[in-house]
Amino acid sequence: MNFAEQIKDFSGHQASKMIVETLRRISDERLIQVTYLGEKLTTDYEIVGAIKGVRNMLQTPGHPAKKMFREILAYLPPKNRTIIFNTLFNNAWFMGNRKRDHFEKEHGFRPPFVMILSPTWQCNLRCAGCYTLGYQRHPGLSYDLVKRVLRECIDIGLHFITVLGGEPFMCPYLFQMIEEHPQIFFQVYTNGTLMTKEKAEKIRDLGNAMVVVSCEGYEEETDRWRGPGVFKKIMEAMDHLKKARVLFGSSATVTKNNIEVVSSEEWLDMLLEKGIVAQMYFLYIPVNGQGDINLMVTPEQRNHLRKQVMHFRGTKPMFILDFWNDGPHVRGCIAGGRRYFHINANGDVEPCVYTHVAMHNIKDVPLAEALNSPLFQAIRRRQPHNENHLRPCMIIDNPHIFRDVIEEAKPYFTHKGAEEIVTQMREEIDAYAARFAVLADKVWKEEYLNKPGVTTSCASSSIPQTSSEIGISMSMKSN
Repeated sequence: MNFAEQIKDFSGHQASKMIVETLRRISDERLIQVTYLGEKLTTDYEIVGAIKGVRNMLQTPGHPAKKMFREILAYLPPKNRTIIFNTLFNNAWFMGNRKRDHFEKEHGFRPPFVMILSPTWQCNLRCAGCYTLGYQRHPGLSYDLVKRVLRECIDIGLHFITVLGGEPFMCPYLFQMIEEHPQIFFQVYTNGTLMTKEKAEKIRDLGNAMVVVSCEGYEEETDRWRGPGVFKKIMEAMDHLKKARVLFGSSATVTKNNIEVVSSEEWLDMLLEKGIVAQMYFLYIPVNGQGDINLMVTPEQRNHLRKQVMHFRGTKPMFILDFWNDGPHVRGCIAGGRRYFHINANGDVEPCVYTHVAMHNIKDVPLAEALNSPLFQAIRRRQPHNENHLRPCMIIDNPHIFRDVIEEAKPYFTHKGAEEIVTQMREEIDAYAARFAVLADKVWKEEYLNKPGVTTSCASSSIPQTSSEIGISMSMKSN
């Protein structure tokens, strides 16, 4: 009798308990057993498909996914394996999915998988191109407010929180928030300059958080973007995290000036050696009220990044996410609460980290009400914004849709200058979208149409389809 037959009559509770036991001892066979057990925790066809996709990769000779999972499990302290399974997988995926199903039946729309939370604007750097430059530096959100929002997240089945800023490690209650919400998996984006041995060990001891360190290339590229001496501090931060055995990744803001470096095999291998398990790519877009459209990647550079990421996914033992080029794996735009949304440090509930408009402030309304605002409804009703999912974005790929949404919902802009992307820059953004459309439509036709294996599997996280929720949620950052 094979393993699948042995567990045929297992309950979800039995399967969950056995997964925890199985994770204590690592082997290729046990990794595959975990996938069969995972299927017992859900009836959702997308999640089941994702699990089967993982199993297929684990059973494929030479696939880097096997090495990746084995290295991650060997790296993590045994206690942390259990915590990550319980928060990231059992709570966020399996139990959370059932809660989201129930909410959808009651309220007519589905809650997102991830919330992006910026609790503070405070930052010790002032990086060129940071999406927050236009916001006024108010103190940020009170911890009482954040606790209320997190309770509401749990109620609707949302157990994955990405923490941005500002610099999250300047938030006075960051560790308290993580510690007091053990049901949630937190992903903390940081510039790395405030990381210490003690902080890394604290994150390890909590267990329900990973760290993503922003890095724009080697010393020349990173210090040009972030300031002198930052690259060396980033390298030190990674050393602290690796020594403490904290799960961590790296994030790059991609411009036309650094794309050749951050998409190179040499740079990625350097980061792998430092200990990252994930690499996130975010295109620079001029949304901060002080934007420079000349920093945006060219259509050809954007396509080059796409091809490099495809190559790396087949050869590197790591999660890789390319926020724009991964449109085909998540059926286009995920903003407006479809898969994620952003609460900024003023409390404005924004559709996306890059979409600086809102209709509600979380201080004034329940989370569920904000998620179904006329603004969010207008965005979701238009998704996907383009039949070509290589052109997913309503800001830079389909700017007419962004203008239509603003005209229909009449939101307020969340900081001074946020409107320039649809006013002063209108012609330039339209021209950029048109240039990229020519190339992207050709690629879409030649490489994606009539190839369901390409568009229905989610290599974005080295895991298929719904795991894009994890891959995509391990992003949402641009500074």
